[in-house]
Amino acid sequence: MIVASLKQSFNLTLSRYATSLPDEPHPTGAKYTYAFYTRHEKSSIVNNSAWDLTQYNALSFWDFCITQFNNAIHSAKHPFHVANVSSVTGNGFPQTRSVVLRQFNETLPEFTFHTDLRSPKIKDLQHCKNLCLHWYDSLARVQIRLNALATTHNQNERAKQAWQDSRNSSRACYGTPNPPGAHVDQFPPAPLVPKTGDSKGFSQFVVVACQFEELEILTLHATGHQRVLLSVKNNPVSWSIIAP
Repeated sequence: MIVASLKQSFNLTLSRYATSLPDEPHPTGAKYTYAFYTRHEKSSIVNNSAWDLTQYNALSFWDFCITQFNNAIHSAKHPFHVANVSSVTGNGFPQTRSVVLRQFNETLPEFTFHTDLRSPKIKDLQHCKNLCLHWYDSLARVQIRLNALATTHNQNERAKQAWQDSRNSSRACYGTPNPPGAHVDQFPPAPLVPKTGDSKGFSQFVVVACQFEELEILTLHATGHQRVLLSVKNNPVSWSIIAP
């Protein structure tokens, strides 16, 4: 009975994990094509041919990265769907948190994520607009990091479009009475999912756009680690090989 109860408690098909609309697919159900690595049964060595940088030049590798980032936006199962984002406080201390990537524009290039206007990270960005984004895929043993210049969008056309594209269950997070980081007496209940068209919380909804010019990629291989600095600010793109 206990086992059955535990299985039911973590059954992701239960209504508590469902999206706001019955026919709306949850992003965790989406598939992605990035699955080129294999793990040996009796060894921790990863044979990751997709991330062997010797098979690419700068342009073809950037095309490969574009594919991975686009897949990551559309699938919560992709290892790059969630990024670690670091900002700097007014006191000079770094602060890191995980955010869900919402959009990727390869032309600018730019990533976006959403946050609450009342969040401490907004104060950080008012002090310093520089961010660092970081990903690590533990299976493929790939690290990506980049520095970005952030701009915030609140109650403008860009924020309005992103709000309209968001699920009702996501919008609910921005209508909570307590701001993120506030000290409370007890764990608050989950916010009520608003009805379609309800604009409650929109005034706190912020799109953070992160434009970048370079990204650094480190891939770990038993035959030798590989690390490059990929510059995408000029056409054509270029890279430089650096020591791991």
